[in-house]
Amino acid sequence: MIEELVNGIVDWSQQFIVPDWGELVGLIPLALAALGLLYLAWIVYRFATAGPTRRGRRRLAPVTPAGIHMPGPSFAPLLAAVGAFFLVFGVVAGGIWLAVGALILVVTLLYWGREEMRNFDHATVPGQAGVAAGALPAPAGTPPVGVHIPPPSFRPLLVAIAATMLVAGLVLGGWVLLFGFAAVVLTLLGWLWDARKEYAATERADATGHLDLGGAPAWPIATFAVLAILVALGIAVTSGILGGSSEGTATASGAPVASAPAGGGGAPTEAPSTAVDADVVITASGIQWVETAITAPAGTPFTLALDNQDNGVPHDVVISDGSGNVVFETEIITGPTVKVYDVPALPAGQYSFVCTVHPNMTGTVTAQ
Repeated sequence: MIEELVNGIVDWSQQFIVPDWGELVGLIPLALAALGLLYLAWIVYRFATAGPTRRGRRRLAPVTPAGIHMPGPSFAPLLAAVGAFFLVFGVVAGGIWLAVGALILVVTLLYWGREEMRNFDHATVPGQAGVAAGALPAPAGTPPVGVHIPPPSFRPLLVAIAATMLVAGLVLGGWVLLFGFAAVVLTLLGWLWDARKEYAATERADATGHLDLGGAPAWPIATFAVLAILVALGIAVTSGILGGSSEGTATASGAPVASAPAGGGGAPTEAPSTAVDADVVITASGIQWVETAITAPAGTPFTLALDNQDNGVPHDVVISDGSGNVVFETEIITGPTVKVYDVPALPAGQYSFVCTVHPNMTGTVTAQ
């Protein structure tokens, strides 16, 4: 029993020592879910233990000063976030979902814009556009007493750049996805750090009646440099400038390293990347299929070569019949490499094939 436990731990750790990108990427949602659950548990704990932790002067009750018009609560930011989620889902899924996601985002943003227009109309003097009703005179460098305004910040821009990198990683996969995820974590931690400092300054302002903005923020040169390095690394890895060998990639002599067979496909055999000895060849280049319509012999087994020419990018081939049932699938291999598989006999007819890592890569197979 102990030997089985040790073997299980060793097998599980191999995906981190010699990464299988398909398995590693599949763990990202689980890691995010675990972090989310830990954060919710921390919030519940904080609420459960909240109480009068300070003694002496009580905290000032938040009262809106005269002449300051605060907007009411709104669901618009939540709806816009839902719209952004559907847009990202459409970018990954492709097809009609991209148009649906863009439409949902546009509708939610239009709703937000209309709500802000109503707030503006309510806060201005009728017949005098741009003049706030009961407007206060311009303060001399500080907000009015009781008004706490956070300082300007570059954080939303940085998070937007990192989110763009993450979306690019979802499309390209491999190291690019890892770099995008690291960029999002880095920028969100920076935003959380700034928010914590703003909260502490607001607590001090409850006693002083004044929030020290600290002047204009400095340019986040260090964060910009880190994001630029991550983008450069992603471009270099995707374009093949930074090569590397791992399980299933081609060696310097052009012959790929053999790896374990896929659960749903035939056993792979080694084949040179320059001359492929197979009945059918499917080539991946530039995150797309070179051959989108192929012909295979009907009623007899044949060999299929998957030629992955994308450096550092994983691909596979899954063939389905007209009803959507999978009739053959390869393992996920990271390029550049070539693997040859034995495909069982297929009845005559039309079939479709797709890369499950990049669902936008599709094609047809005609068995005749």
